[in-house]
Amino acid sequence: MKKFSLLSPGLLLFALFQILFIQNAFAQTVNSRLTFLVTVGGVTTEFEEGLCGFGTAQFGGSVTTDLCAPIEWARDVIGNDTLACDSIPAGSLAGKIAFIRRGTCSFIIKAARAQAAGAVAVIIANNSATAGHTDCTILTLTGTDPLITIPVLFTSRQMSTFIANAINSGEEVEVCMHPPNVYIASSFIPFQNAQTPVTQIATDTFGFSANLTNTRGVDLTNVVLTASVETAAGDELFTSSVDIPLLTGDVVDSIFVVPGLFAPELPLGDYRVVYSTTSDPLNGNVFDDALRAPFKVTENLFAKDDNISTGIRPGTIPAAGYAMANLYTMSAGALDNYEVKTIELAHFTNPPPNNPAINSIISDISLFRVNDDVAANWNLWDRAGYQSTSYQWVGTGTYVAPANATQAQIHQVELTDLNTALPGIPLDNGAQYLLSAFYADSSRFVFHAVDQDFDLAGPFGLYSFSYSDQWYSGFTGGPNAHVLRMYIDLVVTTDEKPLPDSYMNVFPNPAKDVINLGLNLDKSTDITVTIADINGRTVYIDDRFAVTNETLTYQISQLAAGTYLARIATKEGTLTKKFIVQK
Repeated sequence: MKKFSLLSPGLLLFALFQILFIQNAFAQTVNSRLTFLVTVGGVTTEFEEGLCGFGTAQFGGSVTTDLCAPIEWARDVIGNDTLACDSIPAGSLAGKIAFIRRGTCSFIIKAARAQAAGAVAVIIANNSATAGHTDCTILTLTGTDPLITIPVLFTSRQMSTFIANAINSGEEVEVCMHPPNVYIASSFIPFQNAQTPVTQIATDTFGFSANLTNTRGVDLTNVVLTASVETAAGDELFTSSVDIPLLTGDVVDSIFVVPGLFAPELPLGDYRVVYSTTSDPLNGNVFDDALRAPFKVTENLFAKDDNISTGIRPGTIPAAGYAMANLYTMSAGALDNYEVKTIELAHFTNPPPNNPAINSIISDISLFRVNDDVAANWNLWDRAGYQSTSYQWVGTGTYVAPANATQAQIHQVELTDLNTALPGIPLDNGAQYLLSAFYADSSRFVFHAVDQDFDLAGPFGLYSFSYSDQWYSGFTGGPNAHVLRMYIDLVVTTDEKPLPDSYMNVFPNPAKDVINLGLNLDKSTDITVTIADINGRTVYIDDRFAVTNETLTYQISQLAAGTYLARIATKEGTLTKKFIVQK
C-alpha cells in the first residue's frame, strides 16, 4: 500500500461516528486488491495496485464482481478534449470504461461526467509532469461524492502510457478488474503500535486471524489463509496457515484463526504483516488476495501511525470540545527510571471564515496513567468523564500553533509533571498510558490527523480513543490511528548511587557500527541496560536477568556522529559511561 497525504485545496475532511470497534468493509475502491488485466490484440498484461501500477479513490463504487469492458478515451463536447472537464455526450461511454487525463478540473468532476455518459468505471491517467512525480508515482484520489457509484482508479504514468498507446493503436482494448475469490474483509494486525521502541515490542506476542468473504457466491474448495511476518525486503520471519477445505458461497466477513504465535524480538527496522488467500480454480481462474500492514521497530518512539492520511473529528461536536487519545504500554526498563518529555501531534482545518485558521489552533495535552485494576478487556472502565476514575492524570502540556503553522505539520509539545510541576512525567514499568489532545472553543472544529492504512490490534483491539460526550474506543468507516506520538527519555543521566567502575567496560570507543558492554559483576544480578544520546533520549532499553560476566553487543550504525551514554542499572544503583560515535 502506498500512502499520500491528502492535502488538496478545499479538502473536506471526515467527520467520525463513534462505536466500539472498526472493521474494514468492502468500501469503495481503497485498498482494492484487484487483479487488473489489459488485453490488446489477444495479449493480456497484468498490473498491480501500488508503485508503477494503479492507485485508488476515496469516492466511487467497489468492484465486487468481475468487471470487463472496452476502454476508450472520454472526450468532452468542447474541443473533443480527453480531460473530461465539460459534459460528455450522453451514451457515448455506455458499457465502457472511461480513460481520462489528469488536470484542469477535479477528479470528482471527471468521474461524474463519465458516469453521466454511461461509463461503467473511470481510470484517471497520470499524465502530469508534477515535480516529485516519477513514471511510477500513484495517488489515492481524495474527496467525497455519494452520487458517484462506479469504480474510480488512478494509473501511474508508466501504466497510463501503456493503455494510451494501446487505445491509440486503433485496436480494441479490454480492461478486466477481478476482485479476489476470497476477500480478506478485515484482519487482526497483532502489533499494538505502528511504531514501537525496540525494547517494548519484545514483550508483545503476535497472534493472527482474519475475516474472510467469499466474493463469488458459490462454494470454493481448498481455501488457504496464510499469515506471515516479513522484513521490508521480503525476508520471511514467521509464517503459518489454516486450510479451509470448503468455503461455502454464503460466507461473508467470517473470522478464521491462523494457528501459531510469534514473539517479535526484532532489531530496529521496517517490517510488515502479510495476510494472503488462495483457493482451487473457479472457471479456470484463481484471483488471490493479499493484505499488507507495515510496522516499525524504533529507538524511542511510540506511535500508532507511520504517516498521515487525513483528519477526523466528531460528527456532532460538543460545545465543550472533544479529545483524541492513544493507548501506550511501557513494558520494559524495570530497574531504571524513564519519562516522557516530548509528544507530537498534527491536524488539519477547513478554510476560514467558518473554520479556524490552521495557525490559531490550541490544544490541551494530557497524559493519563491507566489504573492497574482496569480489566484487560476494559469492559468495566469509567467512560463518563474526561478525567475518568479509571485513570490518574499525571502530565499536562499546551499546544499553541505557531504563526507559520501548515496543514498536517508535525508539532512537538513538552509535558510537565502534575505532581512536581517539572518537565517530564515518569513512566512505570508495565503500566498503560493514555496520551490525549483536547480541542476546545474555536479549536474544536479542527480535524485531528490520522493514519487510515490499517487496523491496529492493541490489547483486545483497543488502540486509539476519543472523547466527546463520553470516552469511546473506536470509529466506523475504517481504521483511524491518531497521530499522537510519545518519546521515551531517561529521567536522569548521572549516577546518584554509582556502581563500581569495574562493573562495565565500553568498547570500542570511539565506535562506528557496534558498541560492546563488557560486564563484570561480583554476583548474579538482574540489570537494565540503556543506550541513550547525551540528553537522555533512549536508543535501547534492555532488561537482562542473572548477569555476571558477559559481553553485550548493540548495533549503532543508525546513530548520527556524536556523544552517547551507555548505562546499567541494578537494585543497588547505576553506572553511566560516555562513548563517541564516529562516521
